[in-house]
Amino acid sequence: MQHLRTKQITLISILATISFALMIFPQFSLIPGASFLKIEFSIIPVVIALYWLDFTSAVWVLVLRTLLKVFLLNGGVNTYIGLPVNLAVALTFIIGLKLCLPEFDFGQQQGRKVLALVVSTLAMTVVALLVNVTIAMPLYSEFAHFDISKFIGTKTYLWGMVLPFNLIEGLFWSGVSYFVLILVAPFKNRFKS
Repeated sequence: MQHLRTKQITLISILATISFALMIFPQFSLIPGASFLKIEFSIIPVVIALYWLDFTSAVWVLVLRTLLKVFLLNGGVNTYIGLPVNLAVALTFIIGLKLCLPEFDFGQQQGRKVLALVVSTLAMTVVALLVNVTIAMPLYSEFAHFDISKFIGTKTYLWGMVLPFNLIEGLFWSGVSYFVLILVAPFKNRFKS
């Protein structure tokens, strides 16, 4: 039992480190005028933790990679405001996966997997909109002296940038997660014994 616990802690640490690295590189933006909204793939190790270990382990990977970002690559106000938004969106994505697809099984119908990925993408997009309106926009205005409603416009920002960005990011996360889970499946049993 202790051996299994040690393996689990080791895997969580490795996945958190990989997730942190994927927050930095590769990153790219797709929405014109919103270069600050960058797609990154730090969710992939979190999804691996979700299906190889359990939901709690996936949350630990998320929390640890977030703390690594705060301590090692802190960008000041942008980090303190942006990271909680990122954390809320990523957490929503894995909650959606867990609720719709409790286990990633190769015998499952493809439709169920697609449904889980679509629901997760839609849920994270809704949460991104809500968190931006209630937390990020007011905090950026207060602490970064950047009033999005004045510089970009609230509707333009939410419906023209945040909405399409999160839908696109969710599709990227879904597709890459799906294929990575298939690719790494042969190694799963090493962490279960």
